[in-house]
Amino acid sequence: MGNLRKLLCIGFIVTAAICPGIAAAVPQNGIGAYVGLISASEGGSESKGLSLGMDAQFVSNDYWSFNPYLMASDERDSASRTLADGRAGIQVRRWFYDWFVGGQFFVHDRLIFGSGNVQSSTYGPAVGAVAGFEFAGGWGAEVQSDSFEPTSPGIRRNAVRLQMTYRWY
Repeated sequence: MGNLRKLLCIGFIVTAAICPGIAAAVPQNGIGAYVGLISASEGGSESKGLSLGMDAQFVSNDYWSFNPYLMASDERDSASRTLADGRAGIQVRRWFYDWFVGGQFFVHDRLIFGSGNVQSSTYGPAVGAVAGFEFAGGWGAEVQSDSFEPTSPGIRRNAVRLQMTYRWY
């Protein structure tokens, strides 16, 4: 999993370096859509998959925005099980012109399927971090880290998402 996380972070940095000149000066209100990759580990098992989501961005001023969002991921783990994770949350973003960093609070519901049956279900509140940028034309990218997502006593789920975004203003 460490190699995929490194690859996701390198891809994010390379994308940011290639396109810095077309970014917006300040955040704007709008509806956004996400599509990307997820890599996670939980209790010695690793999973990888696709992540889809949408949000609404409400700008407070040139420096702060609040983004309620819905997101779902479909993953496969190292034991050939399928994981489905749905979440609803809010991000608070601090903007530095076209770049942002922030935190997120969300409630998730994850199901693990094996042999056609639900093997386990985990749900509850969690927190994480987010960083990214948005271009003037609406395109952007972000990295989300959910390193503090408790799933059961003594077991934590660590996940990283690299997502391309598009915002309609």
